[in-house]
Amino acid sequence: MRVSVLIPTYKDIRALELILDALKLQTYQNFEVIVAEDDNSNELKDFLKEYKSKYSIYHLFHENLGNRKAIIMNKALKESRGEYIVFIDGDTIPYTTFVESHVALAKKRVVLCGRRVNLGDKVSTLLREGKISAYELERHYLKYYRLIKDDNSRHYEQGLYFKANGIVQKILMKLNKNVHIVASNFSCFREDIFAVNGFDEDLPNAPHRDDTDLEWRMVGIGCKLVSVKYCANMFHLNHSRNDRRDEEEENMRLIRKKQQQKEFVAKNGIMKL
Repeated sequence: MRVSVLIPTYKDIRALELILDALKLQTYQNFEVIVAEDDNSNELKDFLKEYKSKYSIYHLFHENLGNRKAIIMNKALKESRGEYIVFIDGDTIPYTTFVESHVALAKKRVVLCGRRVNLGDKVSTLLREGKISAYELERHYLKYYRLIKDDNSRHYEQGLYFKANGIVQKILMKLNKNVHIVASNFSCFREDIFAVNGFDEDLPNAPHRDDTDLEWRMVGIGCKLVSVKYCANMFHLNHSRNDRRDEEEENMRLIRKKQQQKEFVAKNGIMKL
């Protein structure tokens, strides 16, 4: 099955390089990568021109007019050629088994929902400076467990890996009742996200609550949410965050209004309805 891996990015070439390096090592290699840049930077164009990979990389971009992630992601969806779509963020580094795990559990009308290890400053800096690799962290996770835990990391237990569809993973999934779409780690068949017309460009403060919005719409058309915790693993690089609670709430007000109207298909999405 051909897979499209979509990566939104904005002014963090080093993080993107770490992601692309991790994708080189994937145990499942039948995929393309679409770098969806919410900007139009010469630096990224030059980097990708020189970057050597075993897989196809397509670079989409548009003028920097503020946060327009939904727009560039819809363009990426439209240009994707895989029958299956895997979404990650521009600051999340996948395990080598990441794509394989999503593919192993893929089903029509199912959205696979993963999580991530939210690294602290120290380990994030070690990765960015090349003093340790994501591959080494993955392969020797128990060895580095104390370092990761003591670095104010969050969800560090989610770095433990169990093979998709294995006995342990199946047991853990039955125990996991908190399943939601997180924008940095989810996947579905192309036809299913096209059925809701992709991301809603009407939300004024993208990307805040874009995963919440996508979740209720996909569930509304009959999709089921299934967890891929502990098998589709990834590391999230730590970075500073601004307080965006007001923007999130503004988006939630619009989402609640659309929920009341049962507007499962975005009018301003991949296609303009």
